[in-house]
Amino acid sequence: MKRTLLGTVALFALAALPASAADMAPKMVTKAPAAVVWDWTGWYVGAYAGIGVNRSRVSNSTGDIDFVNHGFAGGGTVGYNWQFAKHWVVGIEGDIGYFGLGRSFADFNEDLTVNQQTSWLATLRGRFGYTSSPNLSYITGGAAWVHTKDSLVSSTGAGSNSETKTGWTIGTGTETMLGGGWTAKAETLYVDAGQGSPISDGLFFTYQADHKYYTQRFGVNYLFGGKPPASALPQYNWSGFYVGLVGGTAIAQARVSDFAGTTSSAGEFGNNGTGYHAGGIVGWNWQFAPTWVAGVEGDFSWMGIDHTINQYNDTPSVYTLKTNWMATARGRLAYSTGPALLYITGGGAWVNVTESAGIFSTTPVPTKSTLSGYTVGGGIETTLAGGWASRTEYLFVDVGNGPGVCDSAATYCVQAYHQFHLFRGTLTYKFGG
Repeated sequence: MKRTLLGTVALFALAALPASAADMAPKMVTKAPAAVVWDWTGWYVGAYAGIGVNRSRVSNSTGDIDFVNHGFAGGGTVGYNWQFAKHWVVGIEGDIGYFGLGRSFADFNEDLTVNQQTSWLATLRGRFGYTSSPNLSYITGGAAWVHTKDSLVSSTGAGSNSETKTGWTIGTGTETMLGGGWTAKAETLYVDAGQGSPISDGLFFTYQADHKYYTQRFGVNYLFGGKPPASALPQYNWSGFYVGLVGGTAIAQARVSDFAGTTSSAGEFGNNGTGYHAGGIVGWNWQFAPTWVAGVEGDFSWMGIDHTINQYNDTPSVYTLKTNWMATARGRLAYSTGPALLYITGGGAWVNVTESAGIFSTTPVPTKSTLSGYTVGGGIETTLAGGWASRTEYLFVDVGNGPGVCDSAATYCVQAYHQFHLFRGTLTYKFGG
């Protein structure tokens, strides 16, 4: 008790010292810690892997040939960044890589087999981005070169054309620092290489195909020069419940064929409609280790694909695919860098579609159904501020065969196999954690 009283008296005595005594004491000036600056300036090299999607159409006075194919994409990147202000980065980037898209099919009710392939893709682009902490969100665009081969075969002959097409590309991406000069990125590009040269079987069939591509890339870069500070990456607690908005581009990959032998016609035709999707997302994360996060999430979106194909050389045989809404319920497994999540995802998917077909001049009859299947994908999610986060994401959706659609007399029926490619982003807000 005596020591406590003496300590209390001493504290009061120190507090009661006159201001002049405080003025006589040596002053200690302390500076607030300088803000960490994440410098993106410098040359970088890297590699990427992902998926490419080819959306092609052959159209003339006798109708259309629509089809979509997809395959592996991977290659190398070199570029330069200049961080000209605290939050702004510009740069230039070039890449070249394997672009292994290819599809061959026998056209519906025709003596015709069509094949379209790509072997490589190169781009030269500018980048303009906003950086916050060690994350960079950017837009990009420039020139593109695609090596393509188009061919057709019929009983009267064959034709093919192999060429390197020049076009343009535009896209968006997210890049995040991993430490030690390494970065990871997720990037979506749209490439338009125009029409190929006309090809013919030498007698009857002649066509000229459009070449339009979407590609989703996931890559790593090594940044020379402007590396991040020696301090550790800022930490972030990803655990908690979140809600947000989701939206982007959707591409249909529908393959239509004879159903139950009603048309007695071999082969297939496709529907490669595109549209936007937008909706809401809700989920929950559990950060079960310092660098690992697991979670579940669901989303529900309006999906605005509405595309009609007039089947090539069978006019007016038509097939229409309209999507009304889409939903997914998925798990996620992610690696956390602190301010970013690198994740894979997968689960169930549901798509509500309205289809109709009028084969050989018969009247189309709309049929609505909800198809179920699976989805897989991945992306990068980055923190913003105050619980907000954004992501760049790709999902592949496969909901299988539809029920079959018939004409007004139920004389002719066709059935479509339904797949979709979703290139999208989200903005979410996390509660707690």
